[in-house]
Amino acid sequence: MLLTRENIGALSRSLRALVFQARESYTPFWPRIALEARTEGRVGVYTWMEDFPTMREWEGERKVQNLSLKTIYLENRDWELTFAVSRKDVEDDLLDQIRTDAQEYAIRWAQHNDVLITELMTKGFTATAHDGAPFFGNHRVGRQTFSNRGTAPLSREAFRAALTAMRGITDAKGYPLGFFRGGKPYLIVGPSLEYAAREIVELPTLPTGGANLDYGTAEVIVNPWLVGEYAAYWFLVDGSRPIKPFILQRRSDPEWVARDDPTTSDTVFKENVFVYGVYERKAVGYLYWQLAYGSTGAGS
Repeated sequence: MLLTRENIGALSRSLRALVFQARESYTPFWPRIALEARTEGRVGVYTWMEDFPTMREWEGERKVQNLSLKTIYLENRDWELTFAVSRKDVEDDLLDQIRTDAQEYAIRWAQHNDVLITELMTKGFTATAHDGAPFFGNHRVGRQTFSNRGTAPLSREAFRAALTAMRGITDAKGYPLGFFRGGKPYLIVGPSLEYAAREIVELPTLPTGGANLDYGTAEVIVNPWLVGEYAAYWFLVDGSRPIKPFILQRRSDPEWVARDDPTTSDTVFKENVFVYGVYERKAVGYLYWQLAYGSTGAGS
């Protein structure tokens, strides 16, 4: 390829279109369990309800239910993914290889939101929620204490116990919240637990014979980042409500950046490479622990 300004500009536009198209082709899991929000400033401000209002019979005047609200501040962070293209590869018309590499970078970029939400989940056993307790831990509600944390390895019995516990959560007055009842919750596991999870909720009959009472009670999501020290972790999430257990906040749309002008770019001059990348501002955080259950699978 002749390295004219027009040809280099066309290459940048082509790579941008390819990268954004490849990103859109990836289907993430995070929208099913996290609320997406946009903010116009450096910090997003939200309210978290410690309790939920309930209907009552109207006798006399209306009774105003004072909600206990906490303010959540979520500061955006800067994120970038940058890759270099050899000037010689462009000159030698190795465009197929350049496009293939760019598509792989795009997939990595597309996966990033899933990675961030996964990190929230795995850190949730120690990271503090808005009530002062670990997100996956013991939570005080009125005079009662509820736990959305477990240590049992994934099994049919552990799945049932977790689902029963989450369905039993009430507000401070003892009114059932009704979570984990409208639609199928998500059973989120890593690759090593995939078949165990599918056996629990996707087979109509038990391995030993007879009807599987857990059939269809949850939808399995295989999270490829639950590996290594997190391979035994498993989670139940109710994603059917307008509120979610997690939040992904965006400050702006992703920005494409190109440094490929041989007359002005230091990287072209010093390293003989064209540099391309994407930049975005976003953040993730915790919302409602009542919608998520987590187990370390450690057994103790």
